[in-house]
Amino acid sequence: MGTQAGEFDARSDRLFGAAIALAALPDAGPAEALVAEWFEQLARTSDNPDSPRRYPFPVDTRFAGRPGYVPPVDEWRAWRPSEEEVRLRNPGRFTASLVLPPVLADAIELLDLLASEGDEGAGAVLGAVLPVARRDFARHAEATHAWSDTWALWQLARRPRALRRLHPFALAVAESYAARAIAAGSVGTGSRFPFHDRPMTSVSAQLAGGLLALGVHPKLTGRLAAWVEGQACDDGAWADAGEPPDPLTTLVAADLLGGLEPGWDPAPTVGWLRARRRADGTVVAMGPEAAWLTLAVEGLESRLARPFPERFRWPQLAVEQRDRRTGLPFLGYLSDLARLFAEVPSLAAAPVEVAFLDLAGFGAWNNAFGMAAGDEVLRFLASELAAVPGAVAVRDGGDEFLLVSAPGGNGLADRVAALRRAFPARFRARFGEAALPVAMRVVTSCVPGAGLEAGRDRLGVEIAGLKAAHPSPPLEGVQASSHLSL
Repeated sequence: MGTQAGEFDARSDRLFGAAIALAALPDAGPAEALVAEWFEQLARTSDNPDSPRRYPFPVDTRFAGRPGYVPPVDEWRAWRPSEEEVRLRNPGRFTASLVLPPVLADAIELLDLLASEGDEGAGAVLGAVLPVARRDFARHAEATHAWSDTWALWQLARRPRALRRLHPFALAVAESYAARAIAAGSVGTGSRFPFHDRPMTSVSAQLAGGLLALGVHPKLTGRLAAWVEGQACDDGAWADAGEPPDPLTTLVAADLLGGLEPGWDPAPTVGWLRARRRADGTVVAMGPEAAWLTLAVEGLESRLARPFPERFRWPQLAVEQRDRRTGLPFLGYLSDLARLFAEVPSLAAAPVEVAFLDLAGFGAWNNAFGMAAGDEVLRFLASELAAVPGAVAVRDGGDEFLLVSAPGGNGLADRVAALRRAFPARFRARFGEAALPVAMRVVTSCVPGAGLEAGRDRLGVEIAGLKAAHPSPPLEGVQASSHLSL
């Protein structure tokens, strides 16, 4: 784990066991043991929606025990000094606002993952947990506390399975605070003492991360990211509204820029976070979150060590916003990407590889076997395209598709060529040796991020020329490269 703190045991750290188990994957042992324990606790949970025992796992520091790396309670302090008075007025509520969202997001992520792999116990626990979690996250949809609400949104944004399970509540939080940010000049502001109506780096970064994960308000997302980048301190840390720099604000700001801003240098931030480690290797903001924050910082450092194209964070879309035949985003996703790129100068200038393709012979297939069989072909092709690394697949319409590389990435044309050559054998394996052949026609190019939509339009014209030149291409298809001037 990179710490000296007993290397965090999922079962002994009762509060953040799910985070520890997720970090230990692909070793499933800690996760399975933890979930088995939760299953045993199901019968002991309370029906009271405000009870600290409403879940089969602890969500309250008073009932979770304290591993040795968690500082004593009398040493806990608000990570923003101006909020210490608020914490002292109601320490339980203050601590819960910090602890509960990551505990729930990580637990749901873990349970959903194990349930999807056939763990019936995990499925049972998930079924019991979700109704209670919906009530807890619905409170954030009331939009009464900007930091707490966007913190909960950010926690869901970093856990895709949990986000899918609680999508309506995340969307409600995101839309409420997006409207406020737009009214405030594309910046997230506080809503409670001592930060009421004051621009806050944490709220801005957390909101932007949530919007990006949900695939909504791309223009606002880019503007929030640009504002957050401009708030960095000289040493690579971030602070909130005139407070001293702190690891939580630095974490959410660096997490945003690390996945969205290719021109940002993460080295000073990584150095600042490493310098915050205590003697036992943990990172602490207030106290009870020691294991969670340490793991989050280590995960961030690992991501930031990778090249930007590998850590670029694609906007996500709910299942309801995708093409039902293929599961891929519609063409509007490309427009949203273009709007996001336009607001981040280094994304606007970054090279983006694009491939436009169609299926020769698809019309004959449809005529011979019917529309339902044609839909099966489209689903198969979509699954093949979605598996191309370093790119996102988009359905342009009919049997036409797009592949878009991560900004700054390279080699998409070669990866598509490999798929095109392998496609006939895979197609026969899926549909049988006697199936009528279909073949891929592909045009590739590289455009600046700002020229993404214009590049798609030009490639749409060029694919028409390739169709005319190759009405009946060989089984391995045909591919051309275009040097667009945009």
